[in-house]
Amino acid sequence: MKKITMFSVFILLLTLGLSSCLKDESLTLDTSKSNSVTEFANTGTPADLPSDGAAVRYAIDLGSLKAGDTTSFNINVDYAGANMAPSDIKVVVDVDQSLLATFNSAHAADEANYEMALTGLIQSTFPITLTIPKGQQFAQAKVNVKLPSDYDFNAAYALPLKISSTSTGEISGNFGTAIYSLNVRNIYDGRFTVTGTMVDLTNATFLASYPKTIDLVTTGAFTNAYWDKDLNGGYYGYKFNAAGSGSYFGNFDPVFKFDADGTVVSVANYYGDASSNSSGRDAGLDPSGVNKLTFDENGVPKELNVSYYMYQGGAIRLKVTEKFVYQEPRP
Repeated sequence: MKKITMFSVFILLLTLGLSSCLKDESLTLDTSKSNSVTEFANTGTPADLPSDGAAVRYAIDLGSLKAGDTTSFNINVDYAGANMAPSDIKVVVDVDQSLLATFNSAHAADEANYEMALTGLIQSTFPITLTIPKGQQFAQAKVNVKLPSDYDFNAAYALPLKISSTSTGEISGNFGTAIYSLNVRNIYDGRFTVTGTMVDLTNATFLASYPKTIDLVTTGAFTNAYWDKDLNGGYYGYKFNAAGSGSYFGNFDPVFKFDADGTVVSVANYYGDASSNSSGRDAGLDPSGVNKLTFDENGVPKELNVSYYMYQGGAIRLKVTEKFVYQEPRP
């Protein structure tokens, strides 16, 4: 017992000694000698970090827009030295389209296919100069956006930027370039609470399952698909009650096409027409329905009432009438 006690004391003293040495050693570090660099600062959490020579990517949600609408997003730069800026720092930011090819190649496994934002979308003129004031570490600039009439909602547009010069310090090797991927939602997009009725003309035991939380997901300038966040963890599909058990119709999901005033002009199947899916299913509009999306005074969706069919083997199998009440923007 005595030997164990003495050994324990020895270990304790040794640990304290090492701890003291480590603490003393840390006092000799001169953090002011670390490199002073300028870099792109976070605009939200990065969607992709720099890897394989590719730039960091920030995902910019521009919200719901129609042709001619304007908005903006921020680009941020900072001085990442140990101290505040010793004087005003001029940081010049410019476009570098070559960053897109490098990024797409590095992220080929994720099927990255970003392309330069089309002409007219970005209203700001580059290069731009941001000034980090003396005694601070951060500067911000707004990039103005206007949605052109030929905007392709299915394209992966992005704005690739580089810091081309800085008046103080160095340009960061990892964060001296950045890609801002741009996502636009159409004006019908959002999360809705849905109630309604369903009649299956071939199986009376298949019953409606409401209420639902449904996202109307932008698939084009005037089209939105029906995404159920509670179906299989989130899925494009129409669920129902099958004799007391939850189920859904495979290869069927309505895609609503609106006109500029919110009238539903047609309904298609997300999984293609009857000839292009194994279930032989298609979708169509029931013209006897209200088939209209209304908006509030701010242009935010308010309520959609719509009636539609599911066809199978060329005949109407399912009759659906639904009321969508807007909750919030999609997450």
